[in-house]
Amino acid sequence: MNLPNRIVLVGAGRIATHLGRRFRAKNLPLVQVLNRSAEAAQALADEWQITWSDKWSDIVPEADWVILAVRDDAIAEVGRQVAAYAPHALFTHTSGATPGAVLAPYCRRYGVFYPLQSFSAEHVPLWSKVPFCVDAHEAEDLVLLKKIAKTVGNLVYHITDEQRAVLHIAAVFANNFANHCFAIAERILDQQGLPFEMLHPLMEETLAKALRDSPERMQTGPAIRGDIDTLQRHLHWLQPHPSWLALYVAMSRSINPQLPLRELTSEDRSTD
Repeated sequence: MNLPNRIVLVGAGRIATHLGRRFRAKNLPLVQVLNRSAEAAQALADEWQITWSDKWSDIVPEADWVILAVRDDAIAEVGRQVAAYAPHALFTHTSGATPGAVLAPYCRRYGVFYPLQSFSAEHVPLWSKVPFCVDAHEAEDLVLLKKIAKTVGNLVYHITDEQRAVLHIAAVFANNFANHCFAIAERILDQQGLPFEMLHPLMEETLAKALRDSPERMQTGPAIRGDIDTLQRHLHWLQPHPSWLALYVAMSRSINPQLPLRELTSEDRSTD
């Protein structure tokens, strides 16, 4: 199966920027950027030397593949508007949480092209290690998306809407929640005038062990040991920070449901 001849990217955020750069690096025929912000669209188009517009009706004629790299809550409406001007194109979005079927009322050909990665402006992803989760309504389009994903990356998975929704939940725990814990740890150390770099070796070892074996088997710490004295000291220190305290208690309970919960929560939040 031949690759598309005209790829149109809708959006100018982080995912759109990284995908567009990767497409250009792999000589895929990205021909246009569409975005409501003319300034953002023009900046990417100038970088890639392609056309751009802030009007959906300006989409290039005979577009083969339209990638909707927009916010989840905008996918259906943007898809509806753009599809009116490119009725024969394959439309895919890049969301992990939104069903591909949201495009069904507006597009004859639709699917999902979801790179499972957290994108930041300043960091170029290692594409060979980014899982691409693809799905399509038509079998022929699924074959095409798999081929494109293999061209820009290495790890390709056919994931249904239901599987991807659960995968996205797991990704939130593994990435967003884990990073939030890092952020709390950084603030705790900052309050004591200690550098966050002190935790870097521990963080690296934690991830390395989780990748080598089951994270559940690798769990350490006072909760899994049932070390009530240490837990109480931690809770006492956390009392001036109610949200951190609640998170600490909830995660300790999740790690070890057998902990005596009455002893985990102080009778009041008074300090000595």
